[in-house]
Amino acid sequence: MVSLKDIISKEKAITVSYNTPLSDAAKIMKDKGVDSVLVVKDDKIVGIFTEKDLVRAIVDNASLNTPISNYMSTKLITAKVDEPIIAVAYKMVESNIRHIPIINDQGNILGVANIKDVLSLVLASGAWP
Repeated sequence: MVSLKDIISKEKAITVSYNTPLSDAAKIMKDKGVDSVLVVKDDKIVGIFTEKDLVRAIVDNASLNTPISNYMSTKLITAKVDEPIIAVAYKMVESNIRHIPIINDQGNILGVANIKDVLSLVLASGAWP
């Protein structure tokens, strides 16, 4: 049976400090081959910064030295690692998000799934009508 555990092994969560400049965040995302990073302040996840947020910063003509905390999303929608994959897909669609942090029962971040990964698992599970 396919599950979010299959994503965790290949999609490790990349974290950056809340005061990381936009330019550094973009470079990290490029170098790591990811389209999102989790934002940390005082060892606590406080948001997520995605390519969509980067585009918004560019459109706003933000300085490349602007901290990503000015553009990150602070309302984190998460999925539990053992949550049914179809429920995760619905949650992402309903929340209009393309990235979802995967957590364990203690609330620790285990990884990040993107919509492509989730839909691939939905199809592989046979849950798609």
